[in-house]
Order: sequence, then structure tokens, then C-alpha cells
Amino acid sequence: MKDWLWDRKVNISEVKSILKNPNSREFVVFASLLLARKNNPREVFKEYLDPLLFCRHWQKIKGRMRKDKWNHERIIFWQEIYNKLKNRYRTQGIVFREKKGEVKGVICEKAGKMIRDIRKEEGLSQKALADKLGVSQQLISRIENGKENISLITLDNILRALGRELKITYA
Repeated sequence: MKDWLWDRKVNISEVKSILKNPNSREFVVFASLLLARKNNPREVFKEYLDPLLFCRHWQKIKGRMRKDKWNHERIIFWQEIYNKLKNRYRTQGIVFREKKGEVKGVICEKAGKMIRDIRKEEGLSQKALADKLGVSQQLISRIENGKENISLITLDNILRALGRELKITYA
């Protein structure tokens, strides 16, 4: 039963408890380790991980699995499992991720428009700004269209790359 935890000094019941609590700091760590080492969905979902939790957190788990290049084949395998489960849950009215392309909110839309206006004032293309920041042009596009909820640090970095300064005031 502990075969997939062979290199961890941890109690199996403790791990099972962690895998039931997606708010645990170690949830993604153990879920990704489990999926990297087990390829039997029946066993995984019966013994360790609720399939609904798997679906709700697959993107984070997959991100963690990608840190190890040896997991590529496992990611493909579990992505197919996710797709099948997602379709089954969707017929029950359960949705896991918001649709891509949706505006995140008015503030994201306003910030994106401001960034686009400043970028154009400075005569930069999205690609040129992306290169300055070390990110993809697609990310700049999503930000400018209000489809990304960026942090204040990211906003500050973008504005610095555009030769501007971020000032926050309270009125």
C-alpha cells in the first residue's frame, strides 16, 4: 500500500488525510507524486484521491508534475483521465475552470486598457514589451484585454518597462 511513498518518511494515513484536504500545503505535492507513480485510476480514486478533487485541482497538480521531465508520459495519461472525468461532471452541471477569454473584472479591464494606451504612446508592439519583460506576447495580449488578474508587482514591472512609475494614492 505504501509502494508509491517508498522514499518518503511519512505515514500512509497522514498522506490520505492530506489528499482529502486541498487546502493543505502538501496536497499538490502528494497528489502529483501519487499520479507520477501510479497509473491505475481505479486504485488512485478508490484508495487515495477523490476524483472530483482531482478534477478541481488538476491544473495545479499538472504544473507540479511538469517540474520533473520524466513525468511527461504520466501527464498525458492523467490529462486523458481528467478530460473523461470533466466531461462526465460537466453533464452533471459541474464546471472546474472559468472559460478562457472572459474579462476578469472591471479593474483588470481598466488596467489593461491603461497599459495598452501607454504601450502605444511609447511606440512599442506587444512583442517588444513582452521581450523587455521576458514574457510571451500572448500574456501581454491577455493583460491588455483584461483577461489576466495581474499582481501589483507585475503592474509595476510593466510600467517600469514602459518608462513609467506606479503611484498608488488613497483619495
